Amino acid sequence: MEEKSQNVQTILQILKDETDGNVTEALNKLTDGYSMTWVYKNKSGELFPKTTRNIKAELEDVYTIKERKYDIKNVTESSNVVMVELVESYPDPKTGKMYRTPQVIVLEMENGKIKRGRHYCDPQLSYLELSDEQIERIFE
Repeated sequence: MEEKSQNVQTILQILKDETDGNVTEALNKLTDGYSMTWVYKNKSGELFPKTTRNIKAELEDVYTIKERKYDIKNVTESSNVVMVELVESYPDPKTGKMYRTPQVIVLEMENGKIKRGRHYCDPQLSYLELSDEQIERIFE
């Protein structure tokens, strides 16, 4: 089995922090000035939404979603960039419907912490309640 670099371990651990709802541990993995950009247009029409400066409040909001899981398909890296292809699954807190979203996350690293990220997905897919079988067709 191939040993994972420290940067990759950090990324895998922050994904686990998210599924565990552990905001404190996640914050320890981010640089001061961390930002994430979503490479899409959101429901309100905003193009390429970004995190605010109150990262703790944003994480506390997102990390409350129970039963979130990540199916990591591929991870690759260069000296200061980690790219992760994954499928995020999570239940809608209001309806209980299970959503599955294929995505790629590009994370820039600095001194072992996440400095900046870009999150690529088609948000329209997030609301289709894709089955596991439909998702697996991507990876045939």
